[in-house]
Amino acid sequence: MKLNYRDKIIAAILIAVAILLIGFFALVKPKYKQIKADKTTLADVQKQKKDIEAKINMIPSLKEQILKIYDDTSAITANFVPVNDVNNPVVIDRYMQKFADETKVKLKTVELAESKLGPISYYFNNITDTDADLRNAADVNGSLAEEMNARMAESTSVGQRAKESILQTQYAISIVGTKKNVFDYLEALKKFDKTVVVNSVNIADYSFGKDAATEKNVTLPESKDGEEVSVEVEGEKITNTSEVKITITLYSVYEMPKPDVDAVPSN
Repeated sequence: MKLNYRDKIIAAILIAVAILLIGFFALVKPKYKQIKADKTTLADVQKQKKDIEAKINMIPSLKEQILKIYDDTSAITANFVPVNDVNNPVVIDRYMQKFADETKVKLKTVELAESKLGPISYYFNNITDTDADLRNAADVNGSLAEEMNARMAESTSVGQRAKESILQTQYAISIVGTKKNVFDYLEALKKFDKTVVVNSVNIADYSFGKDAATEKNVTLPESKDGEEVSVEVEGEKITNTSEVKITITLYSVYEMPKPDVDAVPSN
C-alpha cells in the first residue's frame, strides 16, 4: 500500500505526537511530580523557617523575662539568712553580738540547734463558724449564709493552700540587761533585715530588781536612759537587770545563681 503525500504528513504528525507523549510520560511527568513535591517541601521548609525566625525574635524578650525573674527572686532571697551563714555559729554570734553592743545588753550564750526543713505557716484570720445552727434557723432566704461565706472566703482559701517548706534553724540566746536595754534588744531583733521569728521570751525577773529591793526595804537608784544601777544590802547586790532567755528561728533559702542567658546549650 502506497501512502500519498497527505498520508505521509499525517503519519509524520502522529509519530511526532507519539514521541512527544512518550517523552512526556517518560521524562516530563515524573519531573513535574518531582517539582510539585519540591514545592510542597519548600512550603513546609519556609513555614519552619518562619516559625524559627519568630522564636529567634522572641529571644530578647525571653532574656529580659528570665533576668527579671532572677532579680525578683534575688530581692526575695535577700530577706533570708544565707544558707552558708545560718549553720555557722561564728557568723550568728556576730549577728547577735552586734545587737547586744547596740542595745547595751550582755550576751551570755548562743546555742545553735540543727537546721531542718519545715513548712512555712500562713498568718491569717482563721474564722470559726460557731453559730451555724442558730444562723441557719433564721436564714429564711439564704442571705445570712451568703454573708458568712463571703466573710470566710479568704480564711477558707488560705487554710486549704499547700504549705511550702523552708530551711529553719533555731537559736537559744541568753542576755542580761536592764528593762530598757532588753526591750531595745527585742526591738532590734524585730527590725532585723533577715527573716526571723521570736518564738519565746523568758524574763527571769519581770520587776528588774524592784521586787528584790522592796523585799529588803531599799530603793534602787534612779536609772537614767536605762543604765545599770545597783544597791547593796546585807552583802547582797541588787541590780535593775534580769537574765532573759530568747528562742528565735532563722529562715534560710538557697540563692539562685544568675542565669547565663547568652550561653548556647550543647546537645
